[in-house]
Amino acid sequence: MNSNPILVVIPYLPGAGQGRELEYAIAGWQRHFKEDHTIVLVGDGVSALARPDVVAIDSPRVEAREGQYRQHLDYVSCFRKVREAFPQSKGYIRVADDCYAVRDFDLQDVLTRKCIGTLGHNPMAIPGTWTGDLERTRQTLEADGFPTVNYTTHLPQWFEWEKIERLWRRYRMDETSYVDENLYYNIYDAGRAAINVHTDEQPYKCGVYRPNPNVDYIEGCIGQRIWITNSPAGWVPQLDMMLAKYYFDEGDWVFTNRPD
Repeated sequence: MNSNPILVVIPYLPGAGQGRELEYAIAGWQRHFKEDHTIVLVGDGVSALARPDVVAIDSPRVEAREGQYRQHLDYVSCFRKVREAFPQSKGYIRVADDCYAVRDFDLQDVLTRKCIGTLGHNPMAIPGTWTGDLERTRQTLEADGFPTVNYTTHLPQWFEWEKIERLWRRYRMDETSYVDENLYYNIYDAGRAAINVHTDEQPYKCGVYRPNPNVDYIEGCIGQRIWITNSPAGWVPQLDMMLAKYYFDEGDWVFTNRPD
């Protein structure tokens, strides 16, 4: 790397989150990431969320394009603006607002390659949606002779500017939407072993994806796994209370397995 602080970039659309996810996500990086870093929020209207310890970069939403997933087109626009703001940086860590660190970690933990298996053909994929982009990306990788590992782990991922910009040009990603982490890692890390984070043996991820999760299991992951993540369906009151207590000592949640 270089002597500049590591960029931790959170693409964010105000009003699209649930509860205090963003607060918890930022608190997790500040408490547990043991590297010199700068947290950057980027998205339409994020300047309203600016605070002394976080850089906010406004990036108006791109126009919707028929057959394209707008969020992925937005990502390219957002990260171009981050590149302009930090021209000396070598790359960045991208992370979602609903990913919460609950154990100390360093850059190597981010760089360790992680996956959730391989991409399979989805005959029910709908153009202009997440499933449509996943299928388009799979087809493109196959056509170009690359592996089709699925790297959509919902965990922090490192991107080098030169490499991701090359993909933006090659696949015209300002106009055509793809799952960029699957392009990036299958092309640049082809053949590199990756840890499947949808297994119980790994130390990285605790995913909360359903409205009736096993709360004891989630609590047991605190201090054992590095990150807790959730889907919209997994954002349940118990998780909210647990994170509020963990980060800010708020509420009356009683931990049975809280780390020292």
